[in-house]
Amino acid sequence: IQSDMPPWMICLYKKFSDTTIGFNIKLFLMRLIIHTHTIFKPFARYWLTPIIHMCNQMFEKSSEGLNTFLIDTIVILLSWNSIAIPSELDRTSVQRLLEYLFLNCTHKNSLVMKSNLDLIKKLIESWNERIYTPTLIIYKLISDQDIKSKQNAIGLSLIGILLANNILPYNDIKDLTEDKFNEALLKNMKNSFRNIYAAAAEVVGMLLNVKKLKGHSNERLLEQLSYILKWHSGQAIQDTYVTCIYSLQKHYPEIVDKTIMNKLMFGLKKLYGDFKMECLESMITNITEFDSAYLELKAAGILDILIHK
Repeated sequence: IQSDMPPWMICLYKKFSDTTIGFNIKLFLMRLIIHTHTIFKPFARYWLTPIIHMCNQMFEKSSEGLNTFLIDTIVILLSWNSIAIPSELDRTSVQRLLEYLFLNCTHKNSLVMKSNLDLIKKLIESWNERIYTPTLIIYKLISDQDIKSKQNAIGLSLIGILLANNILPYNDIKDLTEDKFNEALLKNMKNSFRNIYAAAAEVVGMLLNVKKLKGHSNERLLEQLSYILKWHSGQAIQDTYVTCIYSLQKHYPEIVDKTIMNKLMFGLKKLYGDFKMECLESMITNITEFDSAYLELKAAGILDILIHK
């Protein structure tokens, strides 16, 4: 089947695909492919399978996780996207690779971690059809119970990447119900750090939107969410409540119903700075759904706010 490859490349391919060949020889050949990747690109459909297998072997053999060699290799695979993506037969290998990437994404250096997230984002965008969510890994990455920790940020980012590609983060698996998964996700909206609870709320908004687009029921998730919003609403300062609503409505404007609209109007005068802006933007998102909106906003002091702006 590799007859359209030049003879020298067929020879390399056979060596690279041979399970009895030493791993160091494969690494040497991979370095050669990285440096001359444009020559190999037209034959990507043959090379994807053995290279993905080699990446998985590297993760298994190495203790350093996601190193620069692996990153370079995956970047080359993704650059061949216009020619070929992994076949249906490679789905299991792609799944393993994605799991390894999710498990090794975290890094103490925030720039390295951002780069790792960008790589995962590109992989999911490029190989969307072959992606199956590693639900259990994600669940562990969002389940740190310490509300004064930022540990769950990476898990929230990964869910955001999946949802941006219309891939749901939960798959039916043994010992983990969708309720339990969503409960862990929603608990992040109680985090002490604004960037964490805002990110969690935005991800929940994305989840509601994708489930709606796929024709799934949101009833249970909205019920679970209502308890979290009720908790925020009961706090002495309404800042966190406003930020959560603002983050939710970015992707799911329907969240701003009559009850929430009234709470936002009622709290508007007590808010300052960014929180006031978030409150106003949240009110605008679904305002056409409400009768006499102008009169209610006028009563809430909207004209005074605009004058002083």
